[in-house]
This record gives sequence, structure tokens and C-alpha cells, in this order.
Amino acid sequence: MNQLLTALRGPQDPRQRLLALSTVVNTVGMGMFLSAGTIFLIRSAGLSPIEAGVGLTVGSLLGFGAGVLIGDQADRRGSREVVIGSMLLEAAASIGLLFVHSLWPLLIVAAAAAVGRAGTGSARGAMIGVLAEEGKGAQLRTYLRAVTNVGLAVGTLGAAFVLAVDTREAYVAMILTDTVTFLIAAGILTRLPHIPPTRSAAKGDPETKTAEQKGHRWVALRDVRYLGFTAASSVASLQYFVLVTGLPLWIVMHTSAPRWMAAAVLFFESTLVALTQIPATRSIVDPRSAARLLARSGPLFLVAWALIAAASGQGVWLAVAALTAGVVLHALAEVWQAAGTFELSFALAQKESLGQYQGVHGFGHGLIEAVAPIIVIAMCVDWGAPGWIALGLVVALAGFVCALAERTWSRTQADADPLPVDA
Repeated sequence: MNQLLTALRGPQDPRQRLLALSTVVNTVGMGMFLSAGTIFLIRSAGLSPIEAGVGLTVGSLLGFGAGVLIGDQADRRGSREVVIGSMLLEAAASIGLLFVHSLWPLLIVAAAAAVGRAGTGSARGAMIGVLAEEGKGAQLRTYLRAVTNVGLAVGTLGAAFVLAVDTREAYVAMILTDTVTFLIAAGILTRLPHIPPTRSAAKGDPETKTAEQKGHRWVALRDVRYLGFTAASSVASLQYFVLVTGLPLWIVMHTSAPRWMAAAVLFFESTLVALTQIPATRSIVDPRSAARLLARSGPLFLVAWALIAAASGQGVWLAVAALTAGVVLHALAEVWQAAGTFELSFALAQKESLGQYQGVHGFGHGLIEAVAPIIVIAMCVDWGAPGWIALGLVVALAGFVCALAERTWSRTQADADPLPVDA
């Protein structure tokens, strides 16, 4: 409890406090929509499940790539204004959901939301890079992950209430609340001073110029090592959809556990993640320690999913015990993976182009997000126990590849900064 209270006090820098407050408010709305947004489209907006699924997926695909472009603008013009503009776009898309009653309007709204979400993520990444104190970037990023999970848990609780009431009025109230969270989060950031650009057309010694100043603007897209890390970390992120998409279906269709457990596991796991985020990742002090935790998360996912798979065919109590143990291990593995991935996504990037790099990273994860439901359902639900194990091996391998990317990056850093030789 003392650790949790210490974490809640947060950073001392008032700019970092404002960023954290904006983040937690923003993620409350995100947690609500993730939990009940699709059901709103079906139960309240009148769309069929197929229309809702196609609209959200295709709309998100239409917004792909925006994070790279918007992140680049954050690097070149300053991140504060870009984050605020992206959040306002998300607010407009959110309120637009109230006017969706068919597929085509949903495509437009989903595309706008995807652009805003990608822009907020990449530009906020640039902001974090500027506001982090020298040598304390990992500490700030750990705190921001913790408050993000708190916001998601609160949003999930709100969505549970809406789903329990299940009326048009409740769903409208949820969408309005979601919209207000974007507006409040953007309003909080207006209290920050202007954050100067991290990349500009500087003059000076050619040897000290950045890649862009030498004629290569899109440095993140030319960074093969970072692209490889993004691809591997995106594959590893399939674990999020195992919990959200695969596990509820597995519980209902393949185990004797009570049906209510399918709804309870997300809140239970989110709470565990929020409580363990800071103590479980305290060992992260540099890229190497982040890569170490990321590599360890894969085998732990494998054990967790083996337990979940073993719940099939068991009696009620054995099924509940296996599922609970699997979710607990999944939560710890998720904390390790999320922390390691988040830290490396900053450490492996060029500091003057963090917005652009975060946009590339978000783009890779967005691609996986679009296809993840199909992969997870096919492997975990349709294939059954062998599918859980196979997916666990894939995620574990992806984690090891991420750690390998950090090792090769560290070698290049050591070669670029050789130790001084005594005269």
C-alpha cells in the first residue's frame, strides 16, 4: 500500500503532473469505449454485429499512417499543440457516434477517431521525451503506464454500469462522458507552456547535423533496426487481444466456469496490472534492463496460457482455479512486456525525432490490432489448447527478438562512443 501511495504522489515537476493528469482522464474514456463501444453500436445505434465489426476495422485501417505524419509535425512544431489538436479530433469523432445509424457514417467516424488516436499517441511520445528529466525517463514512463492502467480500470467500471442498465439513455451518457474526457484532457494540457520543437533546420558543423538536416527527413522509416523492433513488439502485443477477445469466448464456449467470469476477468486483470505496475518494473533503469524484462515476459505468457487452456474439460472449481492462476500470471507478464516495450520504443529512437518514431511504433501496433481478433479467435478458440501453446511460443519468440534488437543497438552505441584511452 505504501508503494501505491508513493506512486500516486507522482513526479514533482508540475509539467509532468499535468501530463499525467491529462493521461489518466483521457484513458478513462478509452476504457469505457473499449469495454462497451461495440455493444453501443449494436444495441443502441442499430448496427448488425457484422456492420459494427467491418466499420470499426475498415475505419481504423483508413487512419493508418497518420501517426507518423502527425508525430513528425510534433517534432517540427512542438508537441503540446499537436496533442491538443489530436484530442479535439478524438472528441469530435466521439460525439459523432451519436449520429451513426448505418455503415458509411461509422466508417467516417472510425477513420477520424483512428487519426486522432494515432496523433495523440505519437505526439504525446514526443512530449514525454522533452519533459522527462535527464536520467529519469524510465521513472516517468513507468508512472505514466501506471496512471494509464488506473484510468482504464475506472473506465471499465463505468462501462459495466452502462451495460447493466442497457438503455439508449445510458449509452448516450457514456458517449457524452467519453467526449468530455477528451475535452478535459486537452484543456489540462493548455496549462503547459509551449514545448519547443526538437527538430529544426539548424546551421552549423556538418558533422553535428542530424539525419534530417543532411537531407533525410523520414529518419524513422529508414531505421531498419527500429523497424525490426517495431515488427517484433507488434507481434508480441497480440497478448492484449488474447485477454480481451480470446479469453471471454474460451470461458463461455470451452469451460464449465460461470459465465459472469468472462466479464470479470478484464477488470480483475486491469486492477492487478495497475497495482503491480510500479513495483514489478522498478528494476528498469536502462535499455538493457528493459529488454531483460521483455524477454522474460514471453515464457511467463506461455505458462499462463497453458493454465488457461488446461481449464477446458475440468469441473467448475478446477476451471475457475486454473483460469484465475492463468490471469494472474498473464497480468505480471503483461506488466513486464508493456514496460520493456515502452522503454525500448523511446531508447532505440533518435531523441530529436521521438514523435516520428512513436508514430512508426504505433503504426505497427495498429496493423496488428486490425488483424488480432481473427488470429486470436482462430488459434485460441477454434484450434483449442494447441493454439494457446502455439500462440504463446510466437509471443515468446517475438519478445526475444525485441531483446536482440536492444543488444545490437547497444553495440552500435558502444562503437559510436568508444572509451577514452589514457595518454
